[in-house]
Amino acid sequence: MVVENNDRETIDEQEHTTIDEEATTEAAANEEAVVESEDEKKYKELEDRYLRLQADYSNFRRRSTEEKARMHAMGMEKLALDILPVLDNFERALMVDDVQDEKFYKGMEMIADQFRSELAKNDIVEIDALNQPFDPNLHHAVVMEEKDGVDENTVTDVLQKGYRLGDRVIRPSMVKVSK
Repeated sequence: MVVENNDRETIDEQEHTTIDEEATTEAAANEEAVVESEDEKKYKELEDRYLRLQADYSNFRRRSTEEKARMHAMGMEKLALDILPVLDNFERALMVDDVQDEKFYKGMEMIADQFRSELAKNDIVEIDALNQPFDPNLHHAVVMEEKDGVDENTVTDVLQKGYRLGDRVIRPSMVKVSK
């Protein structure tokens, strides 16, 4: 077959065009791979930022909840310390031997019981101290006395009741302790 010069040029041009198209296609594919790689990097960075933000928010909520609980407990403790002397005075008033008006006395007892009940509802409970072994975490020894028939370091009398708020001692019992 005789190929003319013009035909040969056309074939060469077509081969060149095909080679150029392949090179362009390959370059475009490489460019797309680079763009995809950059997009993947951006996606991973955004995902990482999102996960960190989510963790930060979760930590913030937990800390806020803990802070609210701490503030509530502090408020309850302050309130309890402010009103416990009132209960102490009620109990001292109820220790009177000479009762003039039985109905009045009964009413005062009911008020003191209601007071104790409301404290217990709010997790403020009396520390049981009488005849218990002395515990410096719960008791404040004011007097040491020798008493026959009582083991050493035993609480023999409670001068002022102590109270807890949950597991925390908000006011230790003021007690007499045996030597």
